[in-house]
Amino acid sequence: MWGAGLGRGEEKGEAHGTNSTWEFIVKIAVTITYFINPSLPQTSSLQRVPLILVMATQAKTTLISLVGKPGSGKGTYGALLASRYRNLTFLSVGDVLRDSAKRNETLRRVLTSGKLVDDTIVNEAVIESLQEENLQQLKAQHSIDSDAKVFNDGGEHVILDGFPRTDAQTKLLSKWPSSLEPALAIYFDVPDDIVITKLLGRRKCTICGGNFNINGVEQDGWDMPPLLPKNGCKEKCDWDIHWEKRDDDTADIIKERMQVFRQETEPVLESWSDSNRLVTFVPYKGVKEMDRLAGVLENYFHKHSLT
Repeated sequence: MWGAGLGRGEEKGEAHGTNSTWEFIVKIAVTITYFINPSLPQTSSLQRVPLILVMATQAKTTLISLVGKPGSGKGTYGALLASRYRNLTFLSVGDVLRDSAKRNETLRRVLTSGKLVDDTIVNEAVIESLQEENLQQLKAQHSIDSDAKVFNDGGEHVILDGFPRTDAQTKLLSKWPSSLEPALAIYFDVPDDIVITKLLGRRKCTICGGNFNINGVEQDGWDMPPLLPKNGCKEKCDWDIHWEKRDDDTADIIKERMQVFRQETEPVLESWSDSNRLVTFVPYKGVKEMDRLAGVLENYFHKHSLT
């Protein structure tokens, strides 16, 4: 399987100030860059100053990609990690696309088929979500533990769930400035039969918005109990009525998605491994492994002198 070592990526440069002069300079640089290479990712208007300005004007920003088969728990682990650190934001690309699909029938059909969305659309969705105002909205949507820590580098860091997941997305990402490429990928290595069981048990509450899982796994060293609400939801929500399955969580579509993962995403893992930026994490006990997973993240920041 892919390498489990933490590779030392390119060091981030020292932060620049966020004064208007620097922002003006970056705006000009972005405009010139797009004029020279229009294939670079951009939003519909440079006036909004896309991802480049947001990242460049912060002290330090690290993008961390979560990779894994459908049902491996990326979304759950990403949200829980973000709740532990005040300057860590969780961005689920799947959630962004599903939200867009509510207003786009063509996109909805692609998502419910188990196939991957067009890479350019995904790339644009990530850039749009990384706009400063959208990151703030995402942060406001997630709960933060009362004893949450802070990475003491002064930056705002982002966990990406579901990007990049194809070779084409990786090539699009390579057109971003090198300092904005994800510095680390964490691969959640979970066997097929276990992720299928967990996928069939996924539920989302339409009242409180919580994500839960009614299926548990206890076999071959794996101990992953059902993920149920700790408090509150049962009083407000009728689980039989308000808990819904995702449209793509059916046996046939799950089989299609697993095949897509092997064809499209496994080569991306090879690329991460070759660049020494891949950590393989085996969550034998599900969310009970959060301390160990947080340790992986803290170890990375410590090695890169960011804590």
